Amino acid sequence: MSLFTQRIVELIADSGETVQALAEIGKIDRTTLQRVKSGERLPSKKIFSGLCKSLRLSEAEEEELKNILEMETIGQRDYYNRKAIIGLIETITELTEYTIPFSKEIGLKNGETLKSMPTDGMEIIRGQTNVLRMVENAIDCEIFASATPQIQQVIPYDWDAVYDYIFQQMMGSGKNLVLQDIVSFPQNCSESEADQSLIAFKKLAELSLLDNVDYQSRFYYRSSDEHPVDSGVFPYYLLTTNRLITLSKDLATAVVYWEAGLYQVYAGYFSELLENSAPFIQESRNVFEIYALEDALPTKLVMQPIPCFSRYYTDEMIDKQMNRDFPYYEALYAAVVPFYDKFRANNKGMVDVFSLKYLRQFMEDGYIYLPEEMVHPFPAEERLQLIKQLHADMIANERKCFAINEDKLFMNSAVEFSKEDPTLRLILHYQRNGETIFKHLAINEANIIRAFDDFFDSLPTSDYVLSKAETIAGIEAIIRDYDGDES
Repeated sequence: MSLFTQRIVELIADSGETVQALAEIGKIDRTTLQRVKSGERLPSKKIFSGLCKSLRLSEAEEEELKNILEMETIGQRDYYNRKAIIGLIETITELTEYTIPFSKEIGLKNGETLKSMPTDGMEIIRGQTNVLRMVENAIDCEIFASATPQIQQVIPYDWDAVYDYIFQQMMGSGKNLVLQDIVSFPQNCSESEADQSLIAFKKLAELSLLDNVDYQSRFYYRSSDEHPVDSGVFPYYLLTTNRLITLSKDLATAVVYWEAGLYQVYAGYFSELLENSAPFIQESRNVFEIYALEDALPTKLVMQPIPCFSRYYTDEMIDKQMNRDFPYYEALYAAVVPFYDKFRANNKGMVDVFSLKYLRQFMEDGYIYLPEEMVHPFPAEERLQLIKQLHADMIANERKCFAINEDKLFMNSAVEFSKEDPTLRLILHYQRNGETIFKHLAINEANIIRAFDDFFDSLPTSDYVLSKAETIAGIEAIIRDYDGDES
């Protein structure tokens, strides 16, 4: 018996009603309800709604049952992946929505001191709590005492405590850190959890949002029983400027070395792994590189603050919008025209997910994503022309556009996803101390791409977006507010 069927049986029993009575209350065919109860079929949205009504479920109970039904319908792996992606989007939104005060001074914890470091020597630490505390101290010492802090690590991708600690120590710090890691993923992941690479990606994206962390991450696939270095007792390790820490598989034992020869051996291991692994995420902070994507293929889906108006930009519009006084005007113009060309091409299959809130903001100020010193705002008449073209195309079924359900998904103007086979691009643009920061993350790991493909495919029929009719109604409301010619 599936978890959903088991829960339905329990709820029907708790209700004290017969199947016949529940069917009448919920306006459901009795035979259909009986088949749902026996697990022969899953309910449609209409039947599910009637069932919840007849069982008199609270909002919390209905939400719980809905989640169980979704898991049963799409499978555990896709269910947890979709939840992980929503969590990722909301985490990025939170980190870019609020200004991080860069005033924190990094220091050692109370009672801790910099240990004198012998030229040669070692120390053994036992117990997971003690090992973690020692690693945190090594991180603190590196950030606090090194002129050029750097950490290289080969640790389990799900050792959240270490990634979280580095993030917390660097967030708001005046220090800079060069962080390199190499993560390994099993070829096949459990069906009862999100893909491991997706979980790791969330941590990496968080660290990538810190401007004082130069984070380079690479990955490779392994068989389920294989470890990064060998199958010995200490498969994981971490290198700071002056120490080597080897870690056991269960992270319950660690050995700290200050021996130069052994340090060089593991530094060699790390270099060899770098050569035999692939970039987990390729990061660029150069706005010209972000938009000069010469190898960009036709886009399958965009998820961004405002609709993809690029499809309507004429050469005249682009020319007028670009600020000729910008020092790198010619280079920027040469970069963005090919970028817009791919959207102006015939691409009816592209799905476009956007925010009505930020569409209204565009109608107010006329700015798109580029920094204000690079472009002029669109004139009011062109803004109206663009939104009316979008509306006409949606009515004629020329565009697949859906507005984000703001009650279900917290997403701000900083986040922009673009799916181009075989790459997923994440472009971030947000303000820090009055400066517009651009970051471009190109993700190529197969499991992440598969998870996002499924998530994007599910959006049009999910609760995270409004229906086509609701989206059109929202656009029409904005047109009425800004079209002075309408009564």
